Amino acid sequence: MDWSSLGTGIAVVLTLMIYSYLVGDNVLFRIAEYLLVGVSIGWSTLQIIFGIIIPAFDSVRQETAGGSPTLATVLTFAIPLVLGALLLVRVGRATRSLHNLIMALVIGTVSALALAGAVFGTLVPQVGQTIVNLRGGAGSNSWDILGNIVLVAGVLLSLAYFQFTIRKNPEESGTAQAGVIVRLLGRWSLMLAFGAIFGSVFLTYFAALIDRLMFLIKLGG
Repeated sequence: MDWSSLGTGIAVVLTLMIYSYLVGDNVLFRIAEYLLVGVSIGWSTLQIIFGIIIPAFDSVRQETAGGSPTLATVLTFAIPLVLGALLLVRVGRATRSLHNLIMALVIGTVSALALAGAVFGTLVPQVGQTIVNLRGGAGSNSWDILGNIVLVAGVLLSLAYFQFTIRKNPEESGTAQAGVIVRLLGRWSLMLAFGAIFGSVFLTYFAALIDRLMFLIKLGG
């Protein structure tokens, strides 16, 4: 059996099943959708088993082969094992509070990791990239300087949009009116940024669509 041809045939059938959604929701599309979800969950499960659980047991077994394991090793693997087992004991009201406690611990840990990742992986690097030399550095041309100016102006205008203490009142002073204008420019800056992000996402989906269409065209040709 030619496994390459079989894989290509399955890919063609699944692609056509996904494209069948263009004529409306149908059984073929739902089958392909369920297969995608099932394969994704199965792949994730195998990654957890062979990438985390089995190496953990191998590590404990290697340490116990030369003698008794250390307390740190036992706690490192025993605590996650116990917490994971406690997640499976929600079979009645008596154990629901314990289950909720473990879930709160898991959600709190994940939230803390996500927050730290967002701050140190996204926010801090973006702030660092905003601190640029408006006059340009060595080897910079006029376009580089203009790009730096637009970058800093866009950041400042976007931040100024969230200044909610300014009210739109015709009788306000000139300073207040200037603040309203700055907020308006900040709104346009945000709209341009969101439009660019939406456009890039749209192009990504179009690239995936073109890739699958070219796949079918090459097979048909």
